[in-house]
Amino acid sequence: MELIIYIFLFLILFLGIIFNLKITNFKKVKEVRNKAKNYSKKE
Repeated sequence: MELIIYIFLFLILFLGIIFNLKITNFKKVKEVRNKAKNYSKKE
């Protein structure tokens, strides 16, 4: 029974980490795109 609970908690943690990384990567991509746009406007 304890093993099932530990596996369940590990899966939640693992999914949370993956989801968090996807969100942060998406934000970074947006920032880079905005910087690229600003850079291309300057020239």
